[in-house]
Amino acid sequence: MMCVHACDFPGCDTSIDLLLAPVMSQARKKIELQDYLIMVVLALIWGSSFILMNKGLYASDKTPLYSPLQMAALRMTIAATAMSPLLIGAMRQIPIRLWPWIAVVGFVGSGIPAFLFATAQQKIDSSLAGILNSLTPLFTMLIALTVLKKTVAIQQKMGIFIGFVGAVALISFRGFSTDSNAGYASLIVLATFFYGISVQTIAQRLIGIKSFHISSLSLMMVGIPYGIYLIGFSGVMNVYNSHSEGRIGMGYIVLLALASTAVANFLFFRLTQRTGALFSSSVTYLMPIVAVGWGIYFHEPLTWLHAVCGVIILLGVYLVSRSSENRPSHRA
Repeated sequence: MMCVHACDFPGCDTSIDLLLAPVMSQARKKIELQDYLIMVVLALIWGSSFILMNKGLYASDKTPLYSPLQMAALRMTIAATAMSPLLIGAMRQIPIRLWPWIAVVGFVGSGIPAFLFATAQQKIDSSLAGILNSLTPLFTMLIALTVLKKTVAIQQKMGIFIGFVGAVALISFRGFSTDSNAGYASLIVLATFFYGISVQTIAQRLIGIKSFHISSLSLMMVGIPYGIYLIGFSGVMNVYNSHSEGRIGMGYIVLLALASTAVANFLFFRLTQRTGALFSSSVTYLMPIVAVGWGIYFHEPLTWLHAVCGVIILLGVYLVSRSSENRPSHRA
């Protein structure tokens, strides 16, 4: 969904510290109304992405449609194509020395999770996928504490913990369906860990780079290998032409690629640059509410306990956002 700070990653050349030092003095910005609005829009888009994946994976009679790898390849290739008009500008503006960080964002923040989520949703319904995605801020904080050696305010820790408790409680009350499998759920947990890495990469390495440049170059990096698979080996067109709902399923995947990947990545990168990693990753606390809302629409059960858990999650977001107004500086 990069900036220039002192190098804290193991094995990073100290010369990069000097190259990135000018951005370290960048003034911190308070969280404003537009940041909350971006968070809400992102929650609506990403909270709806799980039901779109489900619709692309399965036909109306619940028989398989597109495979997880086909879906991931379509999603990344279409998103990369949509952002391609900005690619030349991105290649000119982003120094080559930062391209490895862009690649991290592309593969770890988009390409790999796209496959992991699609695979997991073969056994886990869309609302639970959205709920499990709330683990992202937890991993974002753990990476900040353990890898980046950042000082995290106690209020931020409380907010993330409270939000995590709300998400866990929501999972417990919702329960797994008879078709679900804990092994598939672990794939989503792994994806949220990758998201945490990507979020911190944006926050610590690419703040000085325009968000639409990050989006276009990172998606192109992951879109090229996915595109090669899509054209030469995927068999996507066989599904599209032979299955009675091939075109409908493709439509859901195109919407998923354009809204949930291309547009949402741009908004998320922008939000991360404006507010920091912890606040931006807290959008995943709101996503379960949207995901469960789609579950209600498609007749999945909801109780008052789910509403209580939703309030707990929002309390966590509030505590994190309050602390983020004076977020700690990066420790050199």
